[in-house]
Parts: sequence; structure tokens; C-alpha cells
Amino acid sequence: MTTTSGLSVTLAQAIAYLTRPLILTHPAATIIRLQLALEANLTALFAPSWAPKEPLRGSGRRCLTLSPTCLPPRAVYAACLASSVQWFDWIAAMGGREFDFFVDPGCISVRFGKGTKLITIWSEELMAQAVSAAPHTHFNRLPSKSKTFAQQLLENDRTDDDELFALIADEVSAPTWMTPVVDRFPVPPRSESPLSVISTDSCSSYRSSDSDSCFSATTASTLSSKSDSQSSRLSRRERARQARVFIDTSKNEVTPYDGGKTTVLTGGVMLGAPSKAKSGPSAWRRA
Repeated sequence: MTTTSGLSVTLAQAIAYLTRPLILTHPAATIIRLQLALEANLTALFAPSWAPKEPLRGSGRRCLTLSPTCLPPRAVYAACLASSVQWFDWIAAMGGREFDFFVDPGCISVRFGKGTKLITIWSEELMAQAVSAAPHTHFNRLPSKSKTFAQQLLENDRTDDDELFALIADEVSAPTWMTPVVDRFPVPPRSESPLSVISTDSCSSYRSSDSDSCFSATTASTLSSKSDSQSSRLSRRERARQARVFIDTSKNEVTPYDGGKTTVLTGGVMLGAPSKAKSGPSAWRRA
């Protein structure tokens, strides 16, 4: 580990310890500005005396005395001004007691009052021991995390599904029931009752009456269709001729055709010259 990396790691632990009490009283953005200012100022202050091979060399220069009755060292106070954090509010959040804060290579310690014992709050040796002891820890001794209700239901469903599919597989491979196989279904005997006989007679009579009515209706429709077809075959002129026929008895002489002489009468063309004798209305008779 180089000098710069060792200093940055140790400073990160020291700044986290000092700013942790401000989490409950200050916004996150203010704490971040304070941490950045402390990192820059303390790096410039501790770098000249930082010697990883001799941790205790220059330890007095890296000691910060923090007190609620006076302002902090210049590096800390400049960070307070840059982040708009009141020093006395900050020291009150840290307990309101005076203490000495030592930042040495690979070790951070505090001392409350003169002549008291140093208390190590972080060291690389302790971190190394914790990391090396972690793989040898038995997982059975660790507290097991309780499963959620949804996870428990999901496990129960999977167990039930496995059991159900196992039962289905066993039943398909060796069924315990067999269905009888027959070529045709048996016809059950039907018992005749008086009601069934009456209903059968009524149905037969109803069917016979229906057949008679259908026959009469069919015959009438056939006759009417024949008469209509015969009447439709006759033309209008023939039907009028059959309705009324007139016979003229005076027309008993044959008149020869006289060279194309014609006389036009109302209602038709008459060949030959008109006769002199006039026929009266009595000469006609109805046939």
C-alpha cells in the first residue's frame, strides 16, 4: 500500500467518524460538502508527516483537539465555513465533550481528557483479523434470515405440486381401477303403463287426422291448379268468343269478290259491295 492510498483510506474512516452524528440534524448535501472540504484540508495537513513505516513519527502534528468551548483547528474550521456548518452545533452532536483525535498511519484513536488511555476506534490490524476470520465462521451459527410469507407459500405450492405429479405418475403406470369394455351398450327393458298406451293411441289418432287433412288439402290444391292451368291455356279472344256468339241468318248468299272493291266498316274490313237490303235488329239472335 502506497503512502497516498494509506492516507486516503485512513482519512475516510476518520471523516466518517466525525460527521456521523450530523446525519440526524443536517441534510445529506451539507454533510457531503463538509466531508469533501475536510478531506482536502486534512490531506494537506497530514501528508508532510505521514510515514507508514513509522506510524508514531509526527503523531503530535496529526492530533486534533476538539472542544465545545473554543474553535477547532484551522483545517476543521475552514471546512465548517465552506459547508455552512456551525461548529458548536457539530461538537454538541458529538457529545459536547473535549477530546483529542489522533490520526496515525493504520490507526485512529481518541482520548477524553489529559492522561487518560487512548481508545482505538479503527485500525488496519482489526480489519485484517475480521476479514481473515470471516471465511472460517460456521454458517450454522449465523442468525438465519426469516423467509417472507410469499416465499413460504411458494415453497408449499412447489411441494404440493411435486406430490401431486408423483401420485399421477404412479396411477398412470399402474392404475388401480379398470373400466369394463363392451361392444354395445345394453338396452334396458321398458315397462308399459296405462299412461303410455293412452299417449300412444292419442299420437296415432292425431297422426291419422293429420294425414287425412293433409290429403284433402293436397287434393283441393291439385284440382285448383289443374283448372288454373286449363284456363290459362285459352287466349283472351277465345274466352270472349265462348262467352257470347251471334249468328246472322240473312247472310245466306255467296258474294264474289268484285275486283278488289272494298268497303270500310267500323270495326273491320268488308270484302265486296254492301247489300241493298238492310237488316234490322230483329234479324240477329243470340245463340
